[in-house]
Formats: sequence, C-alpha cells, structure tokens
Amino acid sequence: MEFDGTNYAGWQIQSAHRTVQGELRKALRQLLGGEVDVYGCSRTDAGVSARAYVVNFFTHSRLSLERLRAGINFYLPADIFVKYADEVALDFHARYSAKGKRYSYYIIRNRSPLRARHAWEFLYPLDVERLREAGNFFIGERDFNPFCHTREDDGACKIFAIGVKTRADEVVVSVRGNRFLYKMVRRIVGAMVAYASNRINGDDIRESLAGRKAKAFTVAPAKGLVLEKVFY
Repeated sequence: MEFDGTNYAGWQIQSAHRTVQGELRKALRQLLGGEVDVYGCSRTDAGVSARAYVVNFFTHSRLSLERLRAGINFYLPADIFVKYADEVALDFHARYSAKGKRYSYYIIRNRSPLRARHAWEFLYPLDVERLREAGNFFIGERDFNPFCHTREDDGACKIFAIGVKTRADEVVVSVRGNRFLYKMVRRIVGAMVAYASNRINGDDIRESLAGRKAKAFTVAPAKGLVLEKVFY
C-alpha cells in the first residue's frame, strides 16, 4: 500500500484516533461483510507516510486478486491506496517475515509551503559532508534501546547502510536496516542533523548510543519520514 500519514495517528489501530490499520479494516469489513484482522509490516508513527507498506490478511473470499484490490480501494479514503495484491504462503507475516526495511527522510534547506507537508524545513546551516560522516556512527549491529529510550525486550538492530543525496535545496537521508525501534530512524536523522549543523560532536553521538548523558538533539519530525521498501 501507499499512504499519506498526515491525517493518521500511525498504522496501529486506536480507539480514539484514525489510523491506517483502522481504515483498512473498515474497508475490508464493507467489502467482505465481516471483520478481518490485518497484519502490518511496521508500527509507523503518527504522521509517517509509506510508499510500499506491506500488509497481509486471511480470507475465504472467492474474489479475484484484482477485484479484491479494486474493492478495497473503493472503500478506502483517498490518502490510502492498495497498489498490488498477491497470494502468499500461509506462514507469511508482513512484519515477522521481513528481512529488512528502507526508509527515506526528506529535508528542505529552505521554506517551501508546497513541500512542507512531507519534509523537515531546516532553516539553519547544514554541512552535507558532515551529514554523510554522521551516518557512519550508526552503521553495524548494536543494542539501540539506550539510544531510542525504549524498554523492548530485544533492542538489537543492524544498520546496513545510510546514504545522503542532494538535489537543489533538498536533502534525502536513506536508512536501511534489518529492523527498527520506536522513533529510531527519526532519532538517527535528528542526531545526524545536529552533527551536521555543529551542535554536537562525535563523542555526543557515541555517548547517546551507549545510553549515557549527552547533548540533546532534536528528534526529526515525523512528517519527513517515508517507508520506501520492505525486504523479504
């Protein structure tokens, strides 16, 4: 699926807020006439968007894949769209079968009313070479629980690559890893930007990764983050 996360409180269903999972379940209920559990590949934060979000569910429907896809889209709001549908093995799980994910984070080094909905408008000096250098601090496998301030049972994550591309006033940070903790990509980008704008140094990042007190850095706003691809 592709979705614009601006108007949603993330993927995971919540009783008091609109979520992507809630809208998809509602569409399936209208199409198939009953409740259907749907399993997503990632618990995206409020405001985060996706270009290729993967979902799976079980159904006894006799609708063809294309009619199923078209029917779901008929009932979905305009900011959520099912791009493709296929049958998978019964033991497939959108989240637990994933081998990795790639996220992109979009930064604009300017004001841009047309693009601000899906990017971080950063109006201070930003050294792109230092931004690339900062990505190297996060490459490899480690326990990211201290960095993300979470209490998950398993904080071990492996970052395969972090890339930085520029075009005019746009900067795109690409992060690929085997799994990600809550707000992990946004915290990585926030630390990279703080380093690239000379507000922190390498030791501050290393201390933060180790869970020790370091200079604070801004967690990048959710609106600039897009889930680009899930690897299976």
